[in-house]
Amino acid sequence: MMLFLFLLLSSWIGSIVAPPTCPAPYPVNIKAPRENLWKPLSQEETWSIEKWLFAQNLNLTTLDTAKLSDNTIYLIELLTPNKTDVLPYIDTTSSNERRSSDPIELTRRQANSGPPARYARVILYMGGLPIPVVKEITVGPLPISNSTTYAPLSYLYQNSTVPGVEGSGVFPFNSRFTTSLESDALYAFILSFTTPLQDVTMDLFGGVYTGSGNDTLTYSYQGPSSFDGNFRRFWLFFVGRGTGAQFLSPVGWFVYVDLSGTDPSKWFLKRIVYNHQVFNSVDEFRSAWANGTLKKGVKADIENTKWAERNRKGTQRSLDDRKAPQSTFSDGSRIKADRDAGYVEWLGWSFWTGFNRDTGVTLWDIRFKGERLIYEISLQEAVAQYAGNDPVQSTTAYLDRHYGIGSEVTPALSGYDCPHQALKLNATYWTESTYHVIPDAICIFELDLGFPTSRHADTTGNWYGATKGTALHIRTMATVYNYDYMFDYILYLEGTIEIRVAASGYLQATYWDDQQANYGTRIEKTTMGSIHSHVLNYKVDLDIQGTSNSLLKTDLVQEEVTLPWSDPEDGVTRQLRADRQWISTESAFDLGNNGQTIYTIGNKNALNAWGYPKSYRIMPGYHTSHNAVVGSQRLLNNARWGEHDLFVLRHKDTEIWSSSTWNQHLPVAPPIDFSKYLEPAEEIDQQDLVVYINVGMHHLPRAEDTPNTLFTDTRSSFFFSPFNYFDDEPSRDITNAILLQGNSEGQYEVAEGGTGDDEQQCLLQSDPMLSYIDHIYYDAPDA
Repeated sequence: MMLFLFLLLSSWIGSIVAPPTCPAPYPVNIKAPRENLWKPLSQEETWSIEKWLFAQNLNLTTLDTAKLSDNTIYLIELLTPNKTDVLPYIDTTSSNERRSSDPIELTRRQANSGPPARYARVILYMGGLPIPVVKEITVGPLPISNSTTYAPLSYLYQNSTVPGVEGSGVFPFNSRFTTSLESDALYAFILSFTTPLQDVTMDLFGGVYTGSGNDTLTYSYQGPSSFDGNFRRFWLFFVGRGTGAQFLSPVGWFVYVDLSGTDPSKWFLKRIVYNHQVFNSVDEFRSAWANGTLKKGVKADIENTKWAERNRKGTQRSLDDRKAPQSTFSDGSRIKADRDAGYVEWLGWSFWTGFNRDTGVTLWDIRFKGERLIYEISLQEAVAQYAGNDPVQSTTAYLDRHYGIGSEVTPALSGYDCPHQALKLNATYWTESTYHVIPDAICIFELDLGFPTSRHADTTGNWYGATKGTALHIRTMATVYNYDYMFDYILYLEGTIEIRVAASGYLQATYWDDQQANYGTRIEKTTMGSIHSHVLNYKVDLDIQGTSNSLLKTDLVQEEVTLPWSDPEDGVTRQLRADRQWISTESAFDLGNNGQTIYTIGNKNALNAWGYPKSYRIMPGYHTSHNAVVGSQRLLNNARWGEHDLFVLRHKDTEIWSSSTWNQHLPVAPPIDFSKYLEPAEEIDQQDLVVYINVGMHHLPRAEDTPNTLFTDTRSSFFFSPFNYFDDEPSRDITNAILLQGNSEGQYEVAEGGTGDDEQQCLLQSDPMLSYIDHIYYDAPDA
């Protein structure tokens, strides 16, 4: 009896032995099939280029001794290789590619060329010239050798000359981005008039700006600062200083300054506006205050900033003391990656990553089941145009490429910005003699969608089938001054690609009074959120079965027909009919019309089994938008891509961007006027096509935007989905799917099991401890 109990107890104890530990939930390391042609320049490459430039006849000055009137290096980055140079190489080195029947593709492959030479794009601030300019040059081939040379970079621009300056690849000095050299001079210039006015600002605003650590005011400024580069002027606006207060505590004091040229001693204050009163000098403003003729507004309470901060507020909700749900991986990650090369594979998808200072992450050579669908997906520009009855909001139209969307990317915090088990890639760029590393900048993860990819419950045949819904997300988060943008590229199991953006962060608020009522929403006693539009432009270079593609427009129109099988009392049949039209030339479109217009891009010479051209559909997701203000002087020609939802153009190596670094301050005469890409409109039948498409929102702020706007309802997106590209639904090969069959008694059994449906258990590995590392800076070694 004792022996029996011992055996029984031993069996029971054995049955509760802890299960094994789950496989590591992190991506699988692989070797990329070739080098990454779009990989950013390395630290060693940028330093060698910088050293080489100082040895050329450019009269460069190092930043530690430079003034604005000297020649300095602002940017060194990879010059994107031409597509026509890249394709012959990548299409002969991709071992898993299905062979296309496109004759152009076959000719390129037969060339069997090596990788294209590597070149750098360099931006020089030539403040030491008789007529100062911003100059762009190419440096290459790389690595630096006896054959390396430099030349003007002008072929990407329609307008890269300055009157009185010899050569091309130059831009007005007044169109420059504000560097550290200018920031120091600007700081001193502002103190030259705010310090003497500290008694006035203390009375009117309850704070001062004197350069002291105890200051309770600070400043910011708007753009653009010029129309054609002949001057450099912008409005300063002063705000309370503190956590969040600098965005939501404007005091209603606006100062217009002229910072033209390279000599800060010649900069001057042009105008002051306070409470809708205009003063042409500091003395005039002070006199009005001193003699009592100044009409005072309501003083902003810049000491009360709690409402503008992110500290927790309110009573804890029931059960919120429990940890929120999160993604887990009991069977290991399904992502494969070569981190150093920036190459990623996931369930039939593969792509390469690139990164630059202006626009951030770019995806290259995107393939599904071995076939390239897209050569390039990249953010091109982000406009934020404001409205208001004050000097700043009424004149503000930011083009964020100028300020550096990529340079403002921040590390992704695990558990909040993306899941713990995500693949994290660093991003790098070089500016002002410093090599910047952004840890964990690119976050790549597979996510359970919370719904199946497909399913059906058949009540006639008593069966149920479903495929689990997951998608791969490629995410970056960028804080561009006040706004936080979340950029997502999302790859789905059935071959769909979604491009999505959302906005959070702070409003660029302004001072509230009754005259502002039609231009926004009051969100505090003296604070208003202004109406503004976000319009972001993306480039998608599609290669559907090669580079010979065409655009098909299909309109679903109502028709009225009398059918021979109808009874007289049936009357006329009213129904939808598909009217198909191949678009012959480059065109612009808006995506309204109740969803009754469908745009597809495909190859007429590559048909599926049912005789249709293999195609991809361009489809709006969350609200898309284009710019609602037409003809504004501040966006006259520098953001013409924003005038419609969608553009389909012919690819050219000389037209790789819809905007440029310098478009911000040259709205009348920009280096790139996108509208000229369509002048004249060229033939697009069976050509290499590029889509430019816009997302965004028209933002009428609300009280719930304080302290921060919410990602929930600011999302905007579009999709590229297979449209007769396959012969049937392409996710039927997924084994994370199940098929149940019922019997006559209503009992169901597994007819086809899914991966992971076997109830095997394992212990999840714990998540790493919370950590956050900001940008890392590497200064160049001494020459």
